[in-house]
Amino acid sequence: MIRLPAIALLFFMLSSFLPQEDAREYFKFAKYNYDSKNYEKALQYINKALKADPGYENAFILRAEIYYELHQYTDAIADITVVINNKDNTSALLAGPYLLRGKSYYALNKVPEAIRDIKTSLVLDKNNAQAYYMLGKIQYDNGRLFESLENFDKAITLDPDNAEYYYFRSMVKMEHYKPIPGTKTYDNIMADIKVAMALKPDDFRPYELKCKMLKLKLENDKEVYISELSNAIKLFPDQAEFYAQRGMARVLDYDFSSALADFTKAIELDPENEVNYRNRGLCLHNLSKYARAIDDYTIAIDLMIRKYQKSQSKQNKKLLAETLVMRGRTYMAMRNNGDACLDFYNAAKLGSKTGLNNYRKNCNVYE
Repeated sequence: MIRLPAIALLFFMLSSFLPQEDAREYFKFAKYNYDSKNYEKALQYINKALKADPGYENAFILRAEIYYELHQYTDAIADITVVINNKDNTSALLAGPYLLRGKSYYALNKVPEAIRDIKTSLVLDKNNAQAYYMLGKIQYDNGRLFESLENFDKAITLDPDNAEYYYFRSMVKMEHYKPIPGTKTYDNIMADIKVAMALKPDDFRPYELKCKMLKLKLENDKEVYISELSNAIKLFPDQAEFYAQRGMARVLDYDFSSALADFTKAIELDPENEVNYRNRGLCLHNLSKYARAIDDYTIAIDLMIRKYQKSQSKQNKKLLAETLVMRGRTYMAMRNNGDACLDFYNAAKLGSKTGLNNYRKNCNVYE
């Protein structure tokens, strides 16, 4: 017969393990939902795990990963900092947490802190492909293309089966080298794109890059370029950019009716893209549908004005001026000289020499 003090001691020992066991069960459910991309439910379970065992370090790391996927980057940083500040952790175990905190800092546009943590992660684990990749992305975003390429090269060497690494390396090479068709550089970029497509065939971005590369050969291989765009549209019918690119290729081929259909589809998928309205207006003008062209140019101009007011960028300013000239020419075709001259005048005020020349030529102004 067990005496009461012994029973009490046994009960105390068993009960002391229960919270930890509960925490690990909740952790399993949280991890399952995290892997299934059900992040809200994963967060509920991981919070229960930490409530049951407030010192459960793996739960802090998983919750930080969940927060990161939910774009709650400040919360992710707070949880990872708890882990990093634990003096009992060995350096070898902290490479992943430093990388996650660096990624979270970068998502908050805290670039120096992000670089510091990612470099610390690489000191702790020099074979961390993801850390080289993140460092490459940060350098790319800050215009340091050559250094970016070096880090993407290292990431691919360590992990040659990640499509994202090839995609970014090919994109950076395009910007850095300005490839010429028929050269080794051009072929190397196309090889990277091909690998990215093979590793992740449901990602439209490598197909987009391939089309941009083929566009460089447009004069010699127009049919190949349009064929590739048509193939991309079959694979990714909800991506407006492929319709827009094919529309422009058809404009260059003077096939304005087909181009009109492409721009209409692009606008349906991306109604806030001012360039597609402008290009559809161009098609309508060339098909002598002037009133509809004016409608599209006006929508494009309104969108461009809003963008220019926000950014004040030279590129947006130039695009706005060009579109004003295009609408002015359509007004001229409709014999609406008053509105045409107003558009030419406003384009000239934005610095357009074409606008100024049209204003002087058509509006009886010589100064």
